[in-house]
Amino acid sequence: MEKVVYLYQHIPKCGGISFIRACKQWFPALREKVGSYPTPERIAEFARTRRTFEELAPNTFLHGHLVNEGIRPFERYGDYIAEGKFRVLTIVRDPLERWISAYFHRQRVGKEWPEPLEKWLERGHNPFARYFEVDPANWRAQMDRYFLVGTTESMQLTTDLFAKKTGQPPLETPHLNTSPRSEYALSEELQQAFREKHALDYQIYNYATERLAREAAEHGLA
Repeated sequence: MEKVVYLYQHIPKCGGISFIRACKQWFPALREKVGSYPTPERIAEFARTRRTFEELAPNTFLHGHLVNEGIRPFERYGDYIAEGKFRVLTIVRDPLERWISAYFHRQRVGKEWPEPLEKWLERGHNPFARYFEVDPANWRAQMDRYFLVGTTESMQLTTDLFAKKTGQPPLETPHLNTSPRSEYALSEELQQAFREKHALDYQIYNYATERLAREAAEHGLA
């Protein structure tokens, strides 16, 4: 049997804890621990070390927040991925919902943002594109290199598809690490402005949604 390693690029606030908990029931799991809100120094230190393919057991499920420059999957393990030794997977979420979740998560862990949610939503610009090392010209080709691209909104289907593609029995995905939210209301104008600002991220998210549905149908999960 061919030895492979499954490398899960855990995008923050996309339901990854739930997915990891499910996958641990199938595969030996190891965490690439960068740390929460890592400093540039910590990222640079982490980038100087990596796992070797030889040390990992067959079907190891390697996971971590590999989203910063220098430690993203194709930077950190590009040679193993090109050789077919590592298969990369990820899960994305509606960009607006992910951004809102990140705001309330900061409150929950004691890193409150000093401005209201509306101001928080004005920050940043296409973080998915940065996490995946893509631009408007190459994003689709890059995302096609992923073994699996799931969505938070269809987490159970994502888990079911991963099971089908790896020959594992189906199981229920738990719902973990949710961030309680205070009541809020966002104007349609603000939401539309956010979507326009994050247009590339929405292209990636819509691609993931369509790809998941297509591959699920191909594997008899529709």
